[in-house]
Amino acid sequence: MLNPIYEKLMSASGISAYESSVFKIMYEEMKKYSNFEIKTDNLGSIFGVKYSKNPSAKTVMFAGHLDEVGLMVSQILDNGAIKVIPIGGLVPEVFISQQLFIETRNGKIPGIIGSIPPHLSKNQTVDFQDLVLDIGAPNKEAVINAGVSIGDMVLPKNPFSYNYDQTKVMSKAVDNRWGCGMALELIRDFNDVELEFNLVIGATVQEEVGLRGAGTSVFKLKPDMFIAMDASPLNDLLDSKASGKMGEGFLIRLFDPRNIMGPKLFNYFKEVASKHEIKHQVYIAKGGTDAARALDSNDGIIATTIGLPARYIHSTVAMFDLKDHQAAFDMARALIHSLTNAQIGYFQNPIL
Repeated sequence: MLNPIYEKLMSASGISAYESSVFKIMYEEMKKYSNFEIKTDNLGSIFGVKYSKNPSAKTVMFAGHLDEVGLMVSQILDNGAIKVIPIGGLVPEVFISQQLFIETRNGKIPGIIGSIPPHLSKNQTVDFQDLVLDIGAPNKEAVINAGVSIGDMVLPKNPFSYNYDQTKVMSKAVDNRWGCGMALELIRDFNDVELEFNLVIGATVQEEVGLRGAGTSVFKLKPDMFIAMDASPLNDLLDSKASGKMGEGFLIRLFDPRNIMGPKLFNYFKEVASKHEIKHQVYIAKGGTDAARALDSNDGIIATTIGLPARYIHSTVAMFDLKDHQAAFDMARALIHSLTNAQIGYFQNPIL
């Protein structure tokens, strides 16, 4: 079973730029560990920094991200229908006939994304502009009086749960409250451990809309090495040749369109995982993580991702295997214990 903090994080609401409730959870947890100094930036990313006693210490940064994908109220029509826009990469068909909740000043208001019965529909494709959120209000005035405003976030309320044999987790916001939970557990485990490098652990904002928080965070904290902890999509049920399979270990993200893992770092990850008998799989990605933003920031940062294989991310609910979580959990700790300033310098040196 997972630490209960994961359920708390995944149940919280926070699309990109609206992460304050998740930030508060992170802040309250991080305050418990006095050897980490809490640092924030103007966008709302949050990190704990544990400084080494070594005056020439390198800096290693581990990062989840606070935001989840979701919808935002964009228009209220005269007849009471509510129009929405996507925040992050989403497929509109996922939301048809789903019950969603508008986060308003008066609390959560339930509604349904309307769908036209197939025998009445003329269109075979759906766009977000075709969707309407119906809260059962007769007109625009009633919607406004209920507390709904343009800019309110709209999210599912799928409960955090385990599957039938307790081996897998199903929840909204696995991407990427999982990485936030990992960050908090790392802070807990290394609060009293002396290291020869500075250790920075936390979570960024606005990853789902352009990796924005990673840009401001690495500019402020200037890591030499950046490791994103993020969920990565699987299609292993429908495509046996797809990259990544549930239950086969954490993902070494060799390639994505904005970050190719260099041979020295790739080999090091495989060596550490093999030495500690941590199950792992090499992953080829079509999307990106905060590591892509870190990679070409400042004067270049050694950056990669510890990936959690997850089915159905960027929808209303996702699933992951506890064995894969444990593998990622073990790998993050093994890396921190094995890294040295010399090793990081080796990664940074193009001549060696």
